[in-house]
Amino acid sequence: MSKKSKVCIIVVIFILFIILLPSSGFATNNDSRKTLVLLGNENLAPIVYKDNGIAKGVAVDIVKAMEDRIGYEVEVVPVNWEQAQKMMLNGDADGLLHINQSPERDELFDFSRPLLKSDFSMFVQNDSTSLRSIDDLRGKIVGVEAGGYPNLLLQGYEAIDIEIIVDWETSFKALSTGNLDAIIVDRWIGEYELANSRITGIKIVEPPIETRYSRIAVRKGDVETLNLINSGLKEITDDETIDKIMEQWQGKRVIYVTEDYFQTFYLRSASLFLFLVALVAIYFARKYQKLSKTLEISVKERTEELHHANEMLKAANLKLERISMTDGLTSTKNRRAFDITYNKTWKMCLRERMPLALIMIDIDNFKLFNDTYGHLTGDQTLIRIGEVIKGVIKRPGDLAARYGGEEFVVMLMNTTAEGATVVAEEIRTRTKELEIENGSINDVITVSLGVASVIPDKEMAPKELIDAADRALYKAKESGRNKVIVWKHQEE
Repeated sequence: MSKKSKVCIIVVIFILFIILLPSSGFATNNDSRKTLVLLGNENLAPIVYKDNGIAKGVAVDIVKAMEDRIGYEVEVVPVNWEQAQKMMLNGDADGLLHINQSPERDELFDFSRPLLKSDFSMFVQNDSTSLRSIDDLRGKIVGVEAGGYPNLLLQGYEAIDIEIIVDWETSFKALSTGNLDAIIVDRWIGEYELANSRITGIKIVEPPIETRYSRIAVRKGDVETLNLINSGLKEITDDETIDKIMEQWQGKRVIYVTEDYFQTFYLRSASLFLFLVALVAIYFARKYQKLSKTLEISVKERTEELHHANEMLKAANLKLERISMTDGLTSTKNRRAFDITYNKTWKMCLRERMPLALIMIDIDNFKLFNDTYGHLTGDQTLIRIGEVIKGVIKRPGDLAARYGGEEFVVMLMNTTAEGATVVAEEIRTRTKELEIENGSINDVITVSLGVASVIPDKEMAPKELIDAADRALYKAKESGRNKVIVWKHQEE
């Protein structure tokens, strides 16, 4: 290499050094702490996303707040979500940020304490009045994210035309123009996209279709990392740091993007320059260096490891198709599990001419209870009542499920109205015996129950039995609560 060439190289390196100086502070880090690497979904704004290579989002701020508590630097790397799971299985990271727990994933990972609440909601056009629940989506085109929870949620429903969302803004525009009938996504993510893109004519259907709680996943058996993360989450929960972060993010919409405009322009320009410098470095590296035999062997080993990880991920994805049918709070079956099991049981009872009974259950004055004691106490009450119901329903073929909010449903196969009434009375009595004080009404927590039973025939629709039990429940609430009312056909 000539002397002139050497001088040119030194000048280029010096210029690069000067450019990086303001932002990197000589690229030194006086913090000798270890680093905890967490992978997140790069397209999940405002929870986790990548903005010009920088990790941002409410979940990112939460885990960064743990650094001083746990003595580790927390690095969040937003990547493609499917690739993140492969990297995790391959041992390239310490954890997965903002992931929902399921029995299938329990075989691969251990999970931290709850991180964020996700209300999976339906977005429709403003003038839509017929789309209120998943049952109303039959024959409709519904947009969901590939591999996301709503996509798995809809797999058990027939006649729903699922369209995979690649870009949120494009999909919401398609919804506003009528090319999509609905989009199902975490409410916060949908609202954030609508605010940023300024798309109008879209509303959110209340209540949410389902509520889940995300967590941080670590490799199976990595107790040390799990305990470290849990201790950090507990500390920032106890000192209300999480509450402050949530308050900061609740209002961030379009203004946040506008404030970052100039910083984004600067970062893009710097990134382009660094890219050109990298190309020059690659040119010289390829010209004057040769890969050693050791590197070739290492690459081969890594390729084999990736192949093994891919095979494991394929097997895991096959199991993930059978998504959890358990309610995350009460451990009873969830609404999706009830819908699928009920439709199958209806067909069997229709074929075998067997009676089928339903008990609709609603907790009395629960809103007042929540307002008085708070949602955490309300959640504990839901758990205890769910345990009561599960303790009564023991026969194979019967089902107890959380129907939504403070409402439960019990399905009893080959059971008449009389038999179902006995079961309902036992649930009512056991609930009252819990003696959970409801100071808002100077009484204890009770439940109202509506009972209905039919022998299905070809002239009846499965929804008719649900409606009948629901009307009986309404009469029980109307007639004073803490009662069991049985629907009778002549009341129609």
